[in-house]
Amino acid sequence: MRPFSAAPSPAKAAMNIDTLPEQPASAAAPTSALQKRFDRLRKNLEREEKRRQKLVRELDELGHIYAKQVLPRLKNNHRMLKTLLQRLIDFSERKNLRQGHRETLEAWVYELLEQVALYDRKEAAAIAQQYMRTQLEIFGTSSHIPQPHSTQADAEANDDDSHHAAPESDKSKATDHATPEDDAAEPGASDDAAERQDTEQVPAVDDKWLRQLFRRAAQALHPDREQDPAQREHKEQLMTELLNARDNNDMMAVMTLYQQHVATDALQIPESAFEALCLSVQAQIQRVQLEKNDYIQSDPQRAFVHYHLYADSRRKQVQNLDRLLDRIRLMRLQIPGVLDELRTLKDLKRELQYRQQDGY
Repeated sequence: MRPFSAAPSPAKAAMNIDTLPEQPASAAAPTSALQKRFDRLRKNLEREEKRRQKLVRELDELGHIYAKQVLPRLKNNHRMLKTLLQRLIDFSERKNLRQGHRETLEAWVYELLEQVALYDRKEAAAIAQQYMRTQLEIFGTSSHIPQPHSTQADAEANDDDSHHAAPESDKSKATDHATPEDDAAEPGASDDAAERQDTEQVPAVDDKWLRQLFRRAAQALHPDREQDPAQREHKEQLMTELLNARDNNDMMAVMTLYQQHVATDALQIPESAFEALCLSVQAQIQRVQLEKNDYIQSDPQRAFVHYHLYADSRRKQVQNLDRLLDRIRLMRLQIPGVLDELRTLKDLKRELQYRQQDGY
């Protein structure tokens, strides 16, 4: 599985921020609603980043466990899986299978291909092509079976030892990727939910104070002003971070870079800038969540590991591993019996009927 850097970005570092009111106010004046909103969003951003780092770290650890303990056992089942797949493909050529049975048979083929794809994607793709080519030659129509891959949705179809429901820890994760987590349990969560919109296309920050802050940071961090080669290289890196932050509308990163490398005093943000700043932080929260989901789904094995092994606690992760290994052992015991029973079309129809009743 491809590695993923979990290092926190500059925007996640602690900041020293004061509000600069539009008009003079007494020392006892309450914090403005915009500042409260910004503070809440900033805490949400820090929490989402910590969750992402935890997820990446633990998925990396579980990936090593998967490679050492799960993959070898899956490969041990390969010959039996391939034999069963070939027999099902042979049965699929029979024209006296009714449509309902044929759909269940195709789902079964795809389920087995997903298991093969976990350790040999090329062979799984070759078998899938053979199946689709056979269907086209005999029936004149292309099969709808997709190329094998192991995403969370596909893993769900295979996730049962006796084809029972997935563990509660897995069920709760199914919605982790697309929706923010745990906000409903915190003060102001209803406001946050209303604030969350599709922020992928948030326009560039249009606020005079924030633009000026960026310009001051860019002037101070420009590498051309440095004569020392080491300092020039350092500022080139900082300037790259600054430009990336601007391009991503990440004003928190701009402010952090400014405070860390330009002026260490507390940033006094005018209230007029908070609306644009809140939009920027909302965009960063959405981006962190999307990056987390993309990281999980970018690798088939990682998606499989996340669905089958990942949980909020180490104890549940160990339980999930034991459950998965038990399923693989059970499969190794069951497949020979299934092969022995699948000798005639009548045998196949009976097995397909069982699978339909069990909700495969």
